[in-house]
Amino acid sequence: MPSEPVTRGYVVGPGEGVPDRGPDVKASRRSTGGSLTLIEAAIDGGPPRHTHSREDESFYVLTGTLDVECGGDRFQAGPGSFVFLPRNLPHVLRSVGGPATALLIATPGGLDEYFAELNPALDANAGATELNTIMEAYGIALS
Repeated sequence: MPSEPVTRGYVVGPGEGVPDRGPDVKASRRSTGGSLTLIEAAIDGGPPRHTHSREDESFYVLTGTLDVECGGDRFQAGPGSFVFLPRNLPHVLRSVGGPATALLIATPGGLDEYFAELNPALDANAGATELNTIMEAYGIALS
């Protein structure tokens, strides 16, 4: 997906998100000219082990605790912790003792588009084939 030039700065306030995305998306591929995606994520449980081939994924933990595995490393991250998960390394994260909130930062941008496609499919109880097709389109694979 081609990057678009950033033509102006912006601010989104509490409860606001960038146009064409939900209030949790604070920065999108489009709003940053492709530089990054930033999502305020509520994590209750967590995604299956997966690998990104196109972007690095980071989390700044706001509340709760995350148990994180990346490659062969495992660590816990509490409030105020920063987690960096480089592309091409399998990783998984789980909230510990209840939900956690974190700022999810993906570089370069585009992960917002993945979630915009994935979440409706999950809500519609899509099958594994459809979910894998979406993941593959964004360079993400279960590992």
